[in-house]
Amino acid sequence: MVIIIGILAALAIPSLQKGRKDRWVYNDAGSILELVRNARTHAIGRGAATMISFDMAGNVNGRYRMYEAVDANANNAGTARTPRATCSNPTASSWVDGDVANNFIDGVDLNGPMETDYNITSQITVYDSKGAGTPETFVAICFTPAGHAYFYKGAATPTFSPAVPFVGSIQVDVARLLAGQTVINAANLEGMMRSVIIPSSGNSRLITTLPAGLAEK
Repeated sequence: MVIIIGILAALAIPSLQKGRKDRWVYNDAGSILELVRNARTHAIGRGAATMISFDMAGNVNGRYRMYEAVDANANNAGTARTPRATCSNPTASSWVDGDVANNFIDGVDLNGPMETDYNITSQITVYDSKGAGTPETFVAICFTPAGHAYFYKGAATPTFSPAVPFVGSIQVDVARLLAGQTVINAANLEGMMRSVIIPSSGNSRLITTLPAGLAEK
């Protein structure tokens, strides 16, 4: 009886390990979803423009960061911050790390040891209002307290203009890949893919995809 239990336990270990790795993919995607939802809520609640950056440029597996727009408090410019309602930049680098015109709030970094060990990565696709998708390495969206959203793509120094509202949607795919693979596609997947869908309304959601024809690993 003990031998049978041992055999059954040994057979179950690979399935348990696979489930744990898939759960990590789900948790990473869920953290990105929560970050985006919090940004919209934060902008309205704090009365401050709030930006989310989606960064694959130089961040191998993806880095997602949330910033609040701030102006220095005239009475104590060194420590206090006054929420700024506009997404427009008072300086050319207002939405980058370390600039006094923003306050870093939270982030999700997929370059940790578990992501590296499990070969978990992400991919950013931007869809226009007609549904045409384009892979991107750096994009950002900014929510205002009035509920408006603006869009940026290009180099990792975001600037926002009233002439460029956020239309269409952004899809962030998170997946565990086969050893040695770096690109998310059906042939490279080692399990299910989780996708964060971010429409212009800001009502983001999480979906799970197992591409047709993908064999169980």
